[in-house]
Amino acid sequence: MNDTACHVFQDLINLSVRMMPIFLCLEPKDKNRETIAACSVYLWAIMIFTQSLFHIPDQTFWLFQGFFSCLFFLVLLVFFQGAAVEKLFFYLSAWMLADLSSFLNRFSAWYFKSLIPLSMEQLCTIISLVNATLCGTFVFFWMKKRAREIFRSLSPRFSLLLAAYPALFLLIQFTGERALFPHGIPSGQSQSLLLFFLILCVSLLLLYVLTLNSTAQIVKRKQTEEELTFARQMINKQREHYNQTLEYIEQVRIIRHDFRHHIHALLYMDKEQQVKYLKNLQKELENAEQQIFCENQAVNGLIQEYAGRADKAGIAFTARLDLSAHIPIDDLTLCIVIGNLLENAMEASKKMTENPFIRIQARMEGDHLLMLVENAYNGKIQEKNGKILSSKKDGGLGMLSIQRILNRPEDEFDVYFNDDTFTSMVRIGIDPSVHR
Repeated sequence: MNDTACHVFQDLINLSVRMMPIFLCLEPKDKNRETIAACSVYLWAIMIFTQSLFHIPDQTFWLFQGFFSCLFFLVLLVFFQGAAVEKLFFYLSAWMLADLSSFLNRFSAWYFKSLIPLSMEQLCTIISLVNATLCGTFVFFWMKKRAREIFRSLSPRFSLLLAAYPALFLLIQFTGERALFPHGIPSGQSQSLLLFFLILCVSLLLLYVLTLNSTAQIVKRKQTEEELTFARQMINKQREHYNQTLEYIEQVRIIRHDFRHHIHALLYMDKEQQVKYLKNLQKELENAEQQIFCENQAVNGLIQEYAGRADKAGIAFTARLDLSAHIPIDDLTLCIVIGNLLENAMEASKKMTENPFIRIQARMEGDHLLMLVENAYNGKIQEKNGKILSSKKDGGLGMLSIQRILNRPEDEFDVYFNDDTFTSMVRIGIDPSVHR
């Protein structure tokens, strides 16, 4: 393979490295990665053809390359899902990895040239393939999961700060390479200078990895603390429900104990007094009665809690739950999802001055639990980057908690709204590890 062909292969490999973080970490809008890859390759081909046609020197080609990079970012914005700052982070990270890989390719080829009987371009091509494989492994097995967890939880402001790091790396790498190696690598520089710049680049990459890993750990710790807080709240509510059940049992025991006294009293009353006495007794029994919404104790206790709160707040509460006592879904998952949905519905309905309502429906269908929650709201929705923002002072963690816990492929969470009704739809897949 001659040097010209090797140079073309190197450009293709460099393009693939530049696309890896984007294609592996972001989801396309139309699920068609081939179309996006074709657009990217077309842009690359036009760029290379233009350079060859107009004989653009390598010293000024980076400006021309920057223009096509902006076009590629526009393709990224149009075809991929996610917030703009998330796309910016992956785009800059892709450039960072590609530039670092390019420098390592040239440095390694320069180092092994005297040991292996191949041309500089041939060595660069072989080393480029090895580095591209390592880069793909790093992105797929390490970067993808952590970055998704981070951007699912971080606010846009902190996400922008995180995106600033690969931008800073690119600036240091770009200015440093052109200041230390104005004529390219190798260009007769001393080994100490090359080693210094290599150590600098590797150190920046390690700092990038540590920063991303530390941020992911902080986010995970925060998520764990939120879930523990919610679990404590659920335990307290279950304890309250348990105490209410004990009170109900005690009231029933007292009523049964006093039943013969009621019969004895009725025998000595006239008809009008008997009717009045029985009505009072009926009210007492109704006050002691607890409504059973479903056979599942954890869900039933939670629904009873919110039904009572809704009744006190003057909110019409309707629940139609077709759930058995044994559902192959973790109780904590059920309580977090239902609790957050009903808490959001309560907050929205309390702001309504007319006809506040909450309706919840749930049933098992095959291997999934289907749930629908509807509530009245004031018609005001705050959205940013396609995400619904909470109106609570603390920013609201309900939506995030639901999205975080419903993270399996078979789980779904969607919201719909019109002028006066907000609807949340949830589908939860059964958990084979839960034995009922």
